[in-house]
Amino acid sequence: MKNMTLDSLDMLSANILVNLYEKHSASSVAMEMNIPAPKVSRCLQHARMIFNDPLFIRKKHGLEPNDFTRQLYPLVKALVQCGEQLHQLEICHDQAASQIMVLYVSDLLIAELPQRLSGAISEAQLPISYELRSGSVDLVEDLAQGLIDLAIVSESSDKALQDDRLSVEPLKQLTHLYLLCSLKHPLLQQEISLANIANYPYLSAFGQFDKLAPDPFQRYCAQHRLSCHPAPTEIGREGLAFNQLYRYLSDDKTVSLLPYSKVYEHSELLPGLHVCCLSSMDTKRLYQEQPYPRLYMLSRGGRCATHLDWLKREITLLIKQNVH
Repeated sequence: MKNMTLDSLDMLSANILVNLYEKHSASSVAMEMNIPAPKVSRCLQHARMIFNDPLFIRKKHGLEPNDFTRQLYPLVKALVQCGEQLHQLEICHDQAASQIMVLYVSDLLIAELPQRLSGAISEAQLPISYELRSGSVDLVEDLAQGLIDLAIVSESSDKALQDDRLSVEPLKQLTHLYLLCSLKHPLLQQEISLANIANYPYLSAFGQFDKLAPDPFQRYCAQHRLSCHPAPTEIGREGLAFNQLYRYLSDDKTVSLLPYSKVYEHSELLPGLHVCCLSSMDTKRLYQEQPYPRLYMLSRGGRCATHLDWLKREITLLIKQNVH
């Protein structure tokens, strides 16, 4: 790849590139975005010229992204989301009582959360804009100081969340587990069991509030004296994003267990990965001696910001409707 002309990349072409990656069909993208199919083709050709790369390979089931596009996708996706948030900010800026809310939430929870939340705000005709964050050096302190308005976290017990400065609201118990690994992983040629999963490098991706604590699978392995070797990562305090899963799990060695239904319901957006729901028997066995994880909503105790209660109700509704 060489001679890229990134200054020519327009938001429409970036949006189409992201949608083609996710839907694999130019006609589906045209219908979804309500634009003519020839315009989708022109924008794809424009993107190919900008990046000096074919980007997609045409196969029987549709357009398949090549290796370069898999690396490009999370960057362009972030650009598109920034554009959407800037547009939302512009709308709210024109209203006299504009209020910006800062939300801490992982994108593993709900597909298209920015679009869904923006739609709800628009329908309610409220002067709210928001900023999504997935990282914090000290989440409790950021909430207490008002730097973050709402946070959605996963924990097995609310004991780790006890702080006099916080309001803690339980949202939803996570009762399923989803196995993720490469399509060519040797585990798929064996019986899928907790003991066999423990034989491979394990990517911990539960996104718990206490990032130093072992996740439920690691606790299970410790309780039953199974080897559980953590896979090397560079996730840091930002946590794991949905579009990073392929990067860490495509090596035919690493496996992961996640409690979030999004990875299963939108597994078509993770080409090259196998995603399946762990059997109810193994799931019950894993949680037999420990509680199921639960999502909690955190905010600063006693805070009465305008529209904050509405935002809490809307986030709670989105989670109940979209997290299974």
